[in-house]
Amino acid sequence: MAQSTTFNSESGLVSPGEFHLEENYSDSPNWNPKFISVHLDLQRQEFAEGNICLTEPEMDQGDVIVETIQNVISKSGSDSIGLCFPGIKNERGVVIMANGPRISDLLERIPEIDSLYNDSDCCVLGEWKATIGKMQNCKNAFYIGGGTGIADGIILNGELIDFNERDDVKRSWELKIPSGETVESCLSPKVMIDQWNLSQKEKVETLDQLSKKENSKSIFNKAIEAFLCLVQDRVQFFRSNNSDLEKIVIGQRLGMFMADSKLRFMIKTETDIPVKYSFDRRTAALGAAWKKACS
Repeated sequence: MAQSTTFNSESGLVSPGEFHLEENYSDSPNWNPKFISVHLDLQRQEFAEGNICLTEPEMDQGDVIVETIQNVISKSGSDSIGLCFPGIKNERGVVIMANGPRISDLLERIPEIDSLYNDSDCCVLGEWKATIGKMQNCKNAFYIGGGTGIADGIILNGELIDFNERDDVKRSWELKIPSGETVESCLSPKVMIDQWNLSQKEKVETLDQLSKKENSKSIFNKAIEAFLCLVQDRVQFFRSNNSDLEKIVIGQRLGMFMADSKLRFMIKTETDIPVKYSFDRRTAALGAAWKKACS
């Protein structure tokens, strides 16, 4: 997704511009819908040893991603571009990736950009620093968004925290509920859909379709349990830092679904912290644009 923006130096906020374009990787004839990521333990080992060995499927899938990004950039006509992307990154590219291929030379292959921003951070920044965001003027809040995985972030005392620099808070893919499963594995829309499709003959493609299935209650109950576990963890984090949590924002596909489902009412009965739902999928792109404008 590409989104042009304008930056207001007085307010410090970005606003959506006229140019907007989305292109799907899956539209490429070379896209592999059955791609499976290299096991994370092996990815971490290779990264630690400085010996990343990309597999052929990774390289092929990475080629499609790079070509799609280059195509979108060429259509934008912009010479000032911020790019956010999932995965663990170094100064050259993506070196650890849970839900896709590693692209260790991504920056070299896209000369129009000079740095890669964290997609979770950009989701938060888009909600916080864009005129369409749900976290404007917040000093203490947290964000959770869901699609393929989970994007989460925390604003503490008016600053976006860096999870990599703190040992007193975990990301949703590290935080476990009592059953031993991670928050991400219970709350990610893709994982919930995959869980159903692996055990049932009648397949679904969206959370809305899943919610209409009689036997899906256990999946959504587990999702609520994971969400409330995350809330409890974040409340404790803010308290330990002598701050009070002002707001929770749920975004991306997870926010769009929860806002119009019974899960919204289940959440409301379990916490008195204000919960806002974000329906605008442009927020990550806006967050990347804000970082670029402020760099």
